[in-house]
Formats: sequence, C-alpha cells, structure tokens
Amino acid sequence: MMKTRILATIFSGLIVFSLLPSHQLHAEQPQMNEAIEQLELARKSEHPLEHLKKAKHHLEEAKHDKHGERVEALHQVDEAIEAARKGEHKRMEGHITRAIHETREGKHEAGRRK
Repeated sequence: MMKTRILATIFSGLIVFSLLPSHQLHAEQPQMNEAIEQLELARKSEHPLEHLKKAKHHLEEAKHDKHGERVEALHQVDEAIEAARKGEHKRMEGHITRAIHETREGKHEAGRRK
C-alpha cells in the first residue's frame, strides 16, 4: 500500500512536470529569455536599434552551452542591426525571426543537456 502511494505520488509529479510550459522549464536561462523579449520589442518598435543592441548583449552574456544556436542567433542579430541601419525593415524582420528561432532552439538544447 505504501509503495503504491509513493509510486503514484512520483508518477503524478512527473505528469505535472511534463505539462509545464517550456518557458517554465527553462526559466534558469534569464539571458536567453531577455534576448527573446528584446527581439520581440525590436520587431514592433519604430526605433528597433536599441532593442537589437540589448538583445545582442544578452546573447553575448548567456552561457555558451547552446549547441551553436546562440552563435547563429548573434549572427542574425548583427544582420538585423545592419538592415535596421539601412532602413530595410522587411529584411530586419526576417533576421529577427531567425534570431528568435535560434535563441529558442538554443534554450531547448541547453535544457536537454541538464
């Protein structure tokens, strides 16, 4: 009876843990989270350069265990900054979208290694 209760408790805990949204599972990656937030703000802003520079800073400060995705996200942010400076809004948005994707993938890869 006691073993059954313990196993049921462990099993229910695993189910609850597996149902948590991924942002809760990876909350320990504040720099990556901040980078995504700044990239989202840059996409909506009339003056995106400030947000892009902040996103770049957060990516640079993030732990480097991201399976190459952090480096690719940095490259995409640099490209977005260049496009923003040239007034190429559509091109900038494309690079921001790719940077967000790479940042999320990096968070996922880092989370899989823990």
